[in-house]
Amino acid sequence: MTCPRHEELSAYADHMMKPAECARFRQHLEVCPICQQQLEDVQALQLALHALPSPTLGFDLASRLEGRLQRQPQRRQRPWPALWGASGWMPAGLTAGIALASGVWLGGLLLGGGSASVATPVSIARVFDPVPPGGLCAAAELCRLSKGMP
Repeated sequence: MTCPRHEELSAYADHMMKPAECARFRQHLEVCPICQQQLEDVQALQLALHALPSPTLGFDLASRLEGRLQRQPQRRQRPWPALWGASGWMPAGLTAGIALASGVWLGGLLLGGGSASVATPVSIARVFDPVPPGGLCAAAELCRLSKGMP
């Protein structure tokens, strides 16, 4: 048998092993001085922990907790203003709406110069040309106007 892990040593010291495992472990302890020393250390620690004084609380904690445990949990109703809280959906929805509206407004400024309604269909279509407005031509053929656009 290989040397047991610390959990197995602790289970043996606490008398928590099954009888067959306990017999095997006892046989191993007879021939392994390292495990004997570790077991003695675990047992010494147990004795030291049992020797510690128990603190007194000054009140009966069990009676206080017993009442809480016996009560049925009540389901809390979330009031309407809870939607505005840090975990509510309203702030996120408002932020998304403002971002969408500002994106549409900025897109309108880019396409139409002042508002989206002023832009003509021809000037909007120029965005999809091979050379965008204000771009440099890579070849002379690309700079020529095609399909009758001004």
